[in-house]
Amino acid sequence: MFSPKSLASLLSNALCCHASSAFILRLSRPNFINSVSFSSTLVRLNSENNAHIITTSTSDDITETMRQESLKNYDKVRNHFSSRDNDIIFLPNYTESSRYIDANFDTILFDCDGVIYRGVDAIPDAAESVKGLIQAGKKVLFVTNNAGSNRMQLRDKLAKLLDLEDELIEEQMVAASYSAAKYVEKALGQAGIDMADTNLHVIGTGGLCDELRSFGCRVTGGPSSDHDDNYIPSMSRDELASYTFDHETNFGKVKVNAVVVGLDNDFSYRKLCICTVLLQMYPDALLVATNEDAYDLVGSDARHLPGNGSLVKAIEHSSQRDAINVGKPSKILAELLSEEHGFDPSRTLMVGDRLDTDVRFGKDSGMKSALVLTGCTTVEKLIEVNGGTEDEPLPDIIFPHCGLMGIHK
Repeated sequence: MFSPKSLASLLSNALCCHASSAFILRLSRPNFINSVSFSSTLVRLNSENNAHIITTSTSDDITETMRQESLKNYDKVRNHFSSRDNDIIFLPNYTESSRYIDANFDTILFDCDGVIYRGVDAIPDAAESVKGLIQAGKKVLFVTNNAGSNRMQLRDKLAKLLDLEDELIEEQMVAASYSAAKYVEKALGQAGIDMADTNLHVIGTGGLCDELRSFGCRVTGGPSSDHDDNYIPSMSRDELASYTFDHETNFGKVKVNAVVVGLDNDFSYRKLCICTVLLQMYPDALLVATNEDAYDLVGSDARHLPGNGSLVKAIEHSSQRDAINVGKPSKILAELLSEEHGFDPSRTLMVGDRLDTDVRFGKDSGMKSALVLTGCTTVEKLIEVNGGTEDEPLPDIIFPHCGLMGIHK
């Protein structure tokens, strides 16, 4: 029987031989998966168990498309803002960018999705830029609101995607899952509670749960797949009224010290009910949001994919509590970075693809901020905010893509 991984490997090998034409692969077993994706190639299995190659673009094709799109959008943005009163610095080529970064910054903070990679593909020349900055003696950190991975998972992903196995270490990774764990540890520690005695309830992924468990605490909730096969996403009034919370409280032996909310693609009414009542039962429990991102963009027509902020707002409303945001642009994250890495904010550059999180984080934290045009912020959004707002400030610098940020001497 083919596993999804072995099918992907088989089809990848086949594509090497048939890169310019579609083909059909007959499967001997019943259909077990809808589709497999690699680069922009999509293999879809129909009801007759035939695998159809829908597209055959290579990773190089995707990278070049990203490069050309970002340069075209860069020209539009520069033309729009050049006739207006603003202090935005435009660095359109490698030489100018290299000189400016080397002269003005000691530390570079990179967001990840939309900056270093997009989906499963690296941004053009991202690896060369990161490697060049490290070799030039710059401190490079990866600061992401994505709480779906723990720090080591993020390191491994970046090392593989950028082919920088020897250059990247776990300590460079500052995922929102880590920020949440550090905040809980600090806040509860101030109340005299050790992490070994801490009981957390999580809305989120296995990566978030793993990061929290690595600090020694007990974790309940998490992915729906961690529950039994009879898991039901709905919850009736009668069921909630009689629900015992035995699993969440270890049969009443421990209380819940915090509810941690990260993006959960299987978020359900059941999960909302359980965490709402836990916060009611334990009013001293912390309510921690790994981030409050409103949405991401997906598809060629930039559709809004609801982000973790939409889950946080639902829980805030039902519990009548305000969550503590530990992701960008919060001061909590800025304090964590300062405590652990000790850099000078005035000599630090925050590079991101969002105005409301990345750029605002840089501005609020006393750093310089740079926007790249390979992620969420579109040309239309930049023109719409025009002079910028408190929630969506304009960046100090705009690059087409992060591949222009390396340093060569």
